[in-house]
Amino acid sequence: MNLGFLTLAAACLVACHGPRAGSANDPARAVQGDTVIGTVQLVGTDPFPRTVILPANSGISLRLIGPPTLQRVNGLEVQVVGQRAGDQFTVTSFLVVGANGQPTTDGRLVMDSGTLYIVTQDGVRHALVNPSPNLRSRAGQRVWVSGPLDREPIAYGFIE
Repeated sequence: MNLGFLTLAAACLVACHGPRAGSANDPARAVQGDTVIGTVQLVGTDPFPRTVILPANSGISLRLIGPPTLQRVNGLEVQVVGQRAGDQFTVTSFLVVGANGQPTTDGRLVMDSGTLYIVTQDGVRHALVNPSPNLRSRAGQRVWVSGPLDREPIAYGFIE
């Protein structure tokens, strides 16, 4: 058989059976993933509590599979990114976006020349106004802070 014909046949076979745009095997879709915004809740009893999200636009909860830090944001509004499959959502990353009806900022605490900053995922540094000694002692940790950043935090919590 001709080597050129075999090469052409192999190329056609790969083209016909490769990932299709928009399919679950499409690399572009795998990178983007699914996004859900809702409230995280711990349900069930010990020793097997489950972490779920109640999406803002639906009354049907999704079971979250992901980092244990999701349990630390119980009761908060979050944006989760990952992959949905039926009633489960495998989380690759998340951001706290609201607490008790107030918008939040999610980021890592950094102390620089006596000023405490929260650094968001996009790398922007926001100086915190009159942070508590408890926040000051947690430089390096990921936190959420609610309320406008040009005023003293309304509330805050530690994620990791």
